[in-house]
Amino acid sequence: MKNILITLLLSASIFAETPREPNKTPSLMECEMIIEMYHFSIEQGNPVTKVQVIGVIEACTAHVKHQKTVNRMKELLETI
Repeated sequence: MKNILITLLLSASIFAETPREPNKTPSLMECEMIIEMYHFSIEQGNPVTKVQVIGVIEACTAHVKHQKTVNRMKELLETI
């Protein structure tokens, strides 16, 4: 339980709304961190939310490495 609390506290800044430069794309590390948080949430039995799916899409669209994930999230977004 303590590990979950620490993880949530550390991840709070990831999901916080922060002003971003218009042309700045999220880093690969940020993309992978958001994907991990998405998977963690699913493993904990939480329902998939539109906000999570959009977060993954926005963070990972510019990264070819995660293009399959982005495509799956776009398909999932249509069903939510």
